[in-house]
Amino acid sequence: MPRRKDKSFYFQEIARTFFNLRGAPFVLSSRDMVAISSWEERGIPLRVVLEGIERAFEKYRKRAVGGRKISSLSFCETEILRAHAEFRDRTVGRAEKGESREDKRKRIKIEVERFLKSLPPEAAFIGEVYREALAVLNRREASEEALERLDARAEELITREADAAVRAEVEKRIRADFPGRPAEELRGIFLIGLVKRWREKFRVPYLSYFFY
Repeated sequence: MPRRKDKSFYFQEIARTFFNLRGAPFVLSSRDMVAISSWEERGIPLRVVLEGIERAFEKYRKRAVGGRKISSLSFCETEILRAHAEFRDRTVGRAEKGESREDKRKRIKIEVERFLKSLPPEAAFIGEVYREALAVLNRREASEEALERLDARAEELITREADAAVRAEVEKRIRADFPGRPAEELRGIFLIGLVKRWREKFRVPYLSYFFY
């Protein structure tokens, strides 16, 4: 994973997902910050960390009593490491070879080209974002910050423009999975679920290097 002084994207995305799933005011502890740093040091892709967090909340939700909430991000570490082990199993060839920053740029570029080539009408509203991303990726020294900004813009557009069918599907599942949660908490959980489901449905690639 590329090393940068600015780690804000990796940290912020993890914190945002955790806060939205947990609900209620919360501040990450020093232990949580160390955990995030360790995941980055190990090279655990961001999407794998987020998958592990979601798994941990899903398992906790099924057995939690009295509405108690997860009190620490570190609680999710077991599921994150399990998700990472599964990820390594799926990508063992690339892991053994060792994937450079340039390798990742090429992988993202291929994914973006594939997406634009088969861009479905329902996803036309983010076409321009991905065309901009392709222009960035066509440079050998592609700006990671620019790609992260474009990824964030794509997700903002998805939350605004996603079709009614996907919204209804996600809302129904969220209300069934999180009964009794305050409306504000459900809103945060809904937005995460909406973006994830919409990306899955239309095979929308991530743009940040942290996801690879």
